[in-house]
Amino acid sequence: MQTENSLSSVRNALKILHSFTMNHPQKGVRELAKELGIGKSSVQRILITLASEGFVKKDNETNKYELGVSVLGLSSIVLANIELHTESLPEIKKLAERCQLTCHLVVLENLEIVYVHKEEGRYSINLPSYSGLYNHSHCTSSGKLLLAYSDPAFREVLIERGLTQFTPNTITNPTIFRDELRHIYKKGYSVSNEEFQIGVNSISTPIRDHSGKVIAAVNLVGSKSRLSKQRFSSFTKELKQTGVNISEKLGHGIMSKF
Repeated sequence: MQTENSLSSVRNALKILHSFTMNHPQKGVRELAKELGIGKSSVQRILITLASEGFVKKDNETNKYELGVSVLGLSSIVLANIELHTESLPEIKKLAERCQLTCHLVVLENLEIVYVHKEEGRYSINLPSYSGLYNHSHCTSSGKLLLAYSDPAFREVLIERGLTQFTPNTITNPTIFRDELRHIYKKGYSVSNEEFQIGVNSISTPIRDHSGKVIAAVNLVGSKSRLSKQRFSSFTKELKQTGVNISEKLGHGIMSKF
């Protein structure tokens, strides 16, 4: 019963948020109750909760409510992700064509990586890395790179949880793993030598937003023979340039040119 009541409250809260429009940016308790068919006491209670979290705010002059800054915060995240995907796609396609390997756009979420986009090249290998798939961060080049640029306290949660071994090359020692992340941070790119899957190597480089913050990674993945240690240097050069190109499209480094 309590679960049903909670779900009902969530639905009503969403109805209230969706009821605000450009033509009607402010609404009162009585108005919302009548429009949505919700009791006035319930509307009042929900509005107080939403206001405490910044999703609505009360105009003391009109005694009505309007959307708050927390809604703007969520929308900016959505818009940023749309921009990231839009600006990255052409560059990732060109990279996959030039290097003839699989290329991914990757972000970090809840200590795991998420594949946002995938482009295959001529010599791509069969990988279950479709868009929206979550994967481990500690044993993938993109994951290690994004962890290297994340808050130290954030990545310590992952380390304390344990570094699962997938191959003999997976780094499972916390001290060695921390050293690896420091090394990645200094050199600006990350490598995975069969750390997640035998016979598969990958390299990753960061994508930065206008403020210089690392918000995503772009990687190249290939077989051990195609993406060999001997060829890391040439592939890394291509990959880094792609990361720079995407970052510039997102506004990074623009002011330094003036």
